[in-house]
Amino acid sequence: MTAYADTGFIVSLYKEQTTSAEANTAIRNLEAPVLLSDLSVLEFRNALNLAVFRKEIPTDSYDRVLLRFKADLEAGLFQVLPVPSSRLYAESARLSDAHSTTLGMRTLDLMHVVSALILGAGKFLSFDSRQRAAAKAEGLEVLP
Repeated sequence: MTAYADTGFIVSLYKEQTTSAEANTAIRNLEAPVLLSDLSVLEFRNALNLAVFRKEIPTDSYDRVLLRFKADLEAGLFQVLPVPSSRLYAESARLSDAHSTTLGMRTLDLMHVVSALILGAGKFLSFDSRQRAAAKAEGLEVLP
């Protein structure tokens, strides 16, 4: 079954965080490729840029992380697939109506869950409790 990873999960693989060990274990137990959207890639890049801004990582670490990420893409660990914007926005509005009043969902978090659904993923990789709850409510298996 195909998995989709949200940005926080991906960042945990490349930047040391409290969730990094768990993310690394989970990714080893999955069938490649793990699906990503263009939103995932943009947010990943911005998370690294923010880490440089916050002095959490030096600029040369940013460059090395991007090279590792590109190598993992080329090796087939991840696959970036397009998500049609008309479907993305319509389905995100539906999920907002279904879950934001009870789960406090943020827009980009909704869009990741919707991207997983549109791309046909059966598994959703995230450490965010609200995203996990929405993904589970939408029928996705939530990991780790």
